[in-house]
Parts: sequence; C-alpha cells; structure tokens
Amino acid sequence: MLKNKWLPSLGFRPWLGLLAIALPALIVVRLRGEEKHPYYVGARVCGSCHQGRQMGDQFGLWLLSKHARAYALLSKPEAKEIVRLSGITQEPQEAPICLGCHTTAAEAEKWEKDPTFFVGDGVQCEKCHGPGSEYANAKVMMDRKAAMQAGLKMPAQRDCMICHNVKGSHVAVHKRAQINIQDAWKTIGHPLPADRKFVEPEKNTEKRAPTVKGPKYAGVETCFPCHNGPQMGYQFSRWRLTAHARAYADLATPAAYARAKEKGLAEDPRKSAACLKCHTTAFNPKPGMSLDSFSETEGVGCEACHGPGSEYSPQAIMLDKSAAAAAGLKPVTQSTCLACHENAHGKIFNLDSAWKGILHPARPAQTEETPRYKTPLRMALRPPGGKELFVTCETSGSVIVVDTLKRQKAAEIPVGGQATDIAFSPDGSQAFVTNRLDDSVSVIDVAARRVVRTFPVGDEPHGLRTDSTGKHLFVLNTAADCISVLDVDSGREIKRLTASRGPWSLDASPDGKRMFVTNNLSRFVDFRTPSLSEVTVIDTAQMAVTDRMVAREANYLQGIAWHPSGDFAFCTLMRTKNLVPMTRVIQGWTITNGLGVIWKEGRVDQVLLDEPNSYFADPTGVAFTPDGQRALVTSSGTDRVGVIDVPKLIAMLKAATPEERERVFPNHLGKATEFVIKHIPTRNSPRGVVITPDGSTAFVANSLDDSLTVIDLRKMQAVETLDLGGPTEISKPRAGERLFHSARITFQRQFSCHSCHPDGHINGLTFDIEPDGIGISPVDNRTLRGILDTAPFKWEGTNPSLSHECGPRLAVFFTRIQPFTPDELSALVNYISTIPRPPNRYRPLGAELTEAQRHGREIFSRTMKNTGEMIPIENRCSTCHGGPQFTDRQVHIVGTQMQYDRTGAFETPHLNNIYDSAPYLHDGIAATLEEIWTRFNPYDKHGVTNDMTKDQLNDLIEFLKTL
Repeated sequence: MLKNKWLPSLGFRPWLGLLAIALPALIVVRLRGEEKHPYYVGARVCGSCHQGRQMGDQFGLWLLSKHARAYALLSKPEAKEIVRLSGITQEPQEAPICLGCHTTAAEAEKWEKDPTFFVGDGVQCEKCHGPGSEYANAKVMMDRKAAMQAGLKMPAQRDCMICHNVKGSHVAVHKRAQINIQDAWKTIGHPLPADRKFVEPEKNTEKRAPTVKGPKYAGVETCFPCHNGPQMGYQFSRWRLTAHARAYADLATPAAYARAKEKGLAEDPRKSAACLKCHTTAFNPKPGMSLDSFSETEGVGCEACHGPGSEYSPQAIMLDKSAAAAAGLKPVTQSTCLACHENAHGKIFNLDSAWKGILHPARPAQTEETPRYKTPLRMALRPPGGKELFVTCETSGSVIVVDTLKRQKAAEIPVGGQATDIAFSPDGSQAFVTNRLDDSVSVIDVAARRVVRTFPVGDEPHGLRTDSTGKHLFVLNTAADCISVLDVDSGREIKRLTASRGPWSLDASPDGKRMFVTNNLSRFVDFRTPSLSEVTVIDTAQMAVTDRMVAREANYLQGIAWHPSGDFAFCTLMRTKNLVPMTRVIQGWTITNGLGVIWKEGRVDQVLLDEPNSYFADPTGVAFTPDGQRALVTSSGTDRVGVIDVPKLIAMLKAATPEERERVFPNHLGKATEFVIKHIPTRNSPRGVVITPDGSTAFVANSLDDSLTVIDLRKMQAVETLDLGGPTEISKPRAGERLFHSARITFQRQFSCHSCHPDGHINGLTFDIEPDGIGISPVDNRTLRGILDTAPFKWEGTNPSLSHECGPRLAVFFTRIQPFTPDELSALVNYISTIPRPPNRYRPLGAELTEAQRHGREIFSRTMKNTGEMIPIENRCSTCHGGPQFTDRQVHIVGTQMQYDRTGAFETPHLNNIYDSAPYLHDGIAATLEEIWTRFNPYDKHGVTNDMTKDQLNDLIEFLKTL
C-alpha cells in the first residue's frame, strides 16, 4: 500500500491517508448488530486536514495548547496531591476521575478506539467534537449539516465548564480562581479562515519502496507503554511537557514564519528541510525507514536523540544495556544536543541548564512522604491458647501480630487494601483477612507470617468467620448486601446468601450451629416511618439463612458477640430518631446509643448505654468474659469502654413487662446506670475488643492512636498502652479524622460525624434539619466519598464549600455546641476531602461493557425518544450528568417536589458509584434506581423515561452502575 504524498510530514499508517481524503467507501463503520457506533480516531487523523495556513493551523494550535499536555500533567507532584485531596486511591494517570478531564475517551471501550488513537495526546479534538470515525472525511466535513448528522458536535462554553468548573482539590493545590471562560474561549480559539479552500490531495501512484534493512523510526507511541508511570519516572510525560514535544508545532507560529522569512525561506517552515531537520525526530526519512506508528508531528521525540528504535524498543532488549546498544540505542552526549542547539537562531545555549531541564531518569519519581498510619480496627486471638493477637490495620493494609505474654509487637504482615476483619481456622494455622478496598480475602500462613493465597469476594467485605469444621468461610460483602460462602481449600465461592443492608459483623454460637450477622443499615421502609434493622441468622451446616430477626427503630448494628451460654448474643446499635427535627439534640433525642440483646428464640431487646449528660457515642465492638459475667463494649466516639454486669442486665429484662421491653427500655436515658458498672478510658477511637481465654485481660484497638489499650479485668482498669508502630507525627488529615470520629463536638457528646457517615459513606436515613422549618424539606443523607470537587453542597445547593458545611452551620443545626476553631475546621475538611472512593465494582477502567451496559449507555446519551421525537437538550441525561463525576453542579427542577418540600429545585448529585448509595432522590423516597423513574418521574421532567421499555430501563440502570 502506498503512502500519500500529501501527508509526508504526518507519517501516518498508509491506510489512514485514505480515511482522511474523502473516500467514502473506506470510511470505517463498526457494527454491533445493525447499529453504527462511531469510534475515536485520534488527533492526528484530524490534523491530516486541519493544518496549514489555509486551515488556520488548527492542528498546530492544538499541539501548542495545554489540552495536548493534559495527560502528561497528571505525572506532576501537584497531581498526586490533588488526588490525595480527592480521596482517590489510584495513580492520577490511572484514575477515571482524573482521566475523565485530562484525556479523551477515558470512558470508552477498547474497540471504540482506533489504533491511531493515542491516550498520551491528552484532550484531543474528539473530546469536544465527539468520536470522529463517521465525520472524519473531507467531503462530509465540507458539509456542516452532513458532519453534524455523522456525529460532529460543536461545543458551547457550558460544555467546557464540565471539566473547568472550579474544583476544591485543584484550588487547594494550584491556588487558582475559577477560570474565566470568556478569556479561555479566546485562548483556545481555532477558527477556520473565511477564505479556506480544500485542495484535493494528489493521489500517490508510486510504489512503496521495499523495506530497508536495519533500525527504523517507531515513534513515541512505541516508547510510551514502558516509559511511563511512576516506576519509570514518568519519562514519556516528562518529555511531553518539554519544548521538544512542541517543536514541530512551533513551526506553525507567526514567529516561525517570521524567522523563515528572515532566512530567505519562501516555503512553509513545516516543509523546509532547514527547519525540520531540528524540529522533528526524523525529517523525511527514506522510504522504509519508518514504521506506520511514526509521525513527524511528535516533534523532537525519543528517537531524535536515541536513534531509530524498532530494534531496541522491545522490553526484553531494553533491559539489557549491551543488547540495546547493539540494536541501535545511541548514547546521548553534548554533541547530540549541540547539533541543533548550537547558535540556533542566534540564541545562547546553556547546555548545563538545558540538560537539567530535560532529565528523565528511569526510576520512580520522588514524592513527599506522608505519614503512614496503622489504624487498627479488629482483632482475633490465635487458637489454641491465645498467645498471639492478630490486629487488622486499615490504613497500612497490614496485620500486626502481638505477643500477648510479652505485650509487644512481634511482626507485621502486608495484606490488601483497607484490611478490616480477621478470623482463624479452628487449628490456628491460617488466618483470613477481609480487604475492603480490594474486595478480597487474604489467607495468611500463620507460621510463615505471610499471605499465601487471595480469594476474590463481593463488594467491600467487612466481617468473616469460618464454620466449626474450618471447611467453609462466611464473608460479609457490606456494599453488596450479601454473604459469600467460600470453600477454604479452593477459595471458590460455593454460595451467595442474601443479607439485609450493609452486613457488618458476625459471630458463631458456642455450638457452632448458627451465626448471627449484624447489618449496619436499616431495611428500606416507607417514607416518614421509623427504621427497621435486621439480624440475619445463618444455619452453618445448611449454609442457608434461616431467620431474619428485627430490631425496630434501630440502625448501625455493628459489633456482635455470643454469650458463652449460647442463650443470647449482644450487638451494638444506635437508635437514630431521624423523624424528629434536629432541634431535639438539646433533649438528647436525636441519636441514642445502645445494645441489642438477641435471644436464640428470635426476640431482640434493646437497651441504651447512654446516661444523662454522658452519652456512649458510636458503640462499635463487644466481647464477653469466658464466664459470661461481664461484657465490654467500646465507644469509639467517647474514647472509653463500658463494663456491663451481664446477669443484672438479663435479670432486668426478664423481670420487665412487655411494654417496658418494647417501648420503655429502648428509649430510657439513664437505665444504663443499673447494669453498666464502670467506664474505662482508652486512647483515640476504640473499635475492636477481645478478651483472653483466661478472662484476665482485654485488648482494645485504638484505631486513631495506632495502639492497643490493655485492661486488667481483675482490677477493671487500663494498665498499659501497646504502641503498634505508627508515626508519632499527627498530620493534618489525621487530626481531622480524629475530630470526625469524636463525639466531643456534639452537645452532651451524643454523636460524631461518623455516626451518620460510617466508612465515610451513608446511614441510609432521611433527616429533618430545621433552618427551612420544622417538618419541612426532609433530606436524604449523602455520601462523603469523593465529594470535594462536587460543590455546592446540600440538596438545595445552598452551601458553597465544605468549610461552610462543616463550620458554623454544623454547630448551629447539628452539634448545638461551639463551632470548630479555624485550625480544627481546616483539618476536618482536609480529612473529609481525602475519604477514599472505592473503585467501581461494575466496571474497572477500560473494561469492556456488557451488551446491557452498552445499550444503557446509548439510552443515557440518546437525543431521540422511541417515537422519533427529539428530546430537549435540557432534559437529556447527559446534559446534567456529564463529565467524570457526572454532575453539572447546578440546581434543576426535575419534578420531584413532594408535599413536605419548600422547593422543587435540587442540586444535581454526582453518579460515581451510585449503585451503593441507596436510597435515592433528595428525600430518600426511591429505594432503588428503578424507582426513580418508574414511580417518581410521571411527567418526564427527570429525563425522558416513560417511553422506555422495561428492557431499556433495565439496561439504563446497568450502565449507571458502571459510572
């Protein structure tokens, strides 16, 4: 096949010239079924026509813009800080949220990107104008109407704001104000000349010369896969940010034309050998001396200095210096630079400073070290005997082994992301750890002190336990509301049981026949009705759910432990009275904290652990002494452990009337004085608690102190603090995290921020906050994960910043106590900003969509109803839910105003990980995504959905889950 003479400087693959020169028969159309799907062809295909003075040098203007460098900017240290402030756990160049604005087609599937498309080109033409396969044809493009019908989009300024809206994380790092869109629009302007005239290129009838032996130019795209990313010092991105990468584009500037004129060159600098020999990698290489992947528009690329790379570019060769040299890799010396830079354009060239400016060592980029805390959460004593204590550490993603006799740290074992719970096999030879961020279970060989296997499980696993035989492992998938039953030998999931909402912890009865599972969130209930939480009962032999016991008006069921008698279990809980206005904080009547007594017969009693003026905020962990006489309960919000006289509590319940057990005790502030015999102070935010087999000692995990409190149960007092080896420095986000989990911010220490946002997420309840009037405008609790860049806040969009949200407003309407100091508020906001957003479980970056998801994406982006009628722009899904966070951050009226609402205008929520933040809509009235449109969109004001078939709606939901 022949290369086209009219594209000598682009070096395109031979067939791409045909695509660009108006040969309709060769327009590539991809088919899936009977439908056409436009795909991305890349900026250089556009550049084949959109360059040169006759076309306004549009391609050159793009090459010189920040848009072309947008992907490379994600390699800078500032990008890492922005990612940290955004709660993103991935590398910036691998994070969908970052790539959504810094690249083109980040959300597209592989088949939707032509081989000519290159992600390293950043924000390309098709980012704004749409995938170009159907309109990237000269004859089509010369007819605006035909081009638009073929998919060409003409962006408006509001489209720019999808990415350029002010973002808190960026402002915090760059200190830049909101972009002036009018000025920016002028800066990126690339109008076509009014007198433009498309000249049909000459057809190349020459035969392509035989391939020349020896090394050939392969282009920077060939270097990119290996020479990018942190482990290679972001070499490609470093190059992309240099003037070398813009050298070819510089030849299109007025200054270049002026210099050419001074030198007596009458031709276009981009066609002049005198210019191109230094402004490109290989000007006009001989036929057969370059591969189709090479393009001279890359400017001064890698091979300009290192020599043509076709022979040395394979990774196996590059890893061997002698082999790479033999294959043509050239050493770079001063003479290499001076060949072009010595006396260039009369400028003095300082080799030393220039050399420093282009350095790109192949080693990990140096970043500022941040404190790496441990954050211990839960613990388990190794059987038999309990001589070793294994502690899961969330932040460090590790398990710390503590010698319980010597009371010192013995080892630390890396596991997965956000290690949460731990359990042992019956013989103690293996330990199993849930990794909440990774959706996995790590299997530790206890003797070898290392992970030997990893099992995939469901979304955000929390608790886990083996059955009494050790053959089966029960894992609670908190975000998926289900329980995975694994075969321990193979790691294979043999069953998946349905739990309630947010299964959190579980414990087996002393005889091993049953397990009780706590569920963190209330079941879905009717609007304006009390919460209803569940304890799920599992028959371990049948591996089946046999009962679902109810805890009425309760939520946040977390820690659980069976009494040694096997007659009952204790679980921690809250009674969040979300149906009364927040004014009731003064009466201690908004969030109360207590225990559930779960009887084996199926009854659930509730008692409060709160006392007047001394609340027991955020009860989290519970454990019994071996004789069953005492129980210890942790209060992560008030930094203490409550000691319960178990016989007194049980006797009180048995002697009470049904009315007392059902209505009085669950709401009785102060009843705890009859059975809570002592409070033992701990360090910051105690969570897990375990008691040694002899009943003499308890260990409490102080999650925000990286320590364990040791309690002497004979003396009933804390006797020691074991340091787990975390940093001694308290960073700003750590200080904010302590404030977030502390109840000292609330009147009478009733609750903390964490009380409504466990794991930085949701409690699934709707609240009445009174600034809009008592009983007016109930609002659904929203997730804090990844919210910094989604301002304004609150459903009505009334809070412009997190500082405003968490500052005076919080003090007035929530905590009823003095607001945070400026330093505290800054730390709190810093922490909230960094709460990580888990990766999407329905679609990893770049993964293929299912047919249903793909069809749902088409529905999400559709412009026409099933009837063929045009959908108004303002009522299309993608209009309000655009960009990587799928929100325009504006207030809209979408027909969801209810009788209790003062307004029908609500801020557009982001859709990232929308699948795990039910209920939906501003008042939480929709239990599922389907209900948003099947029950609460009767007049098609919230998108056009009434014309959809059931299958179409199902497919739309499947796509939304991938966002």
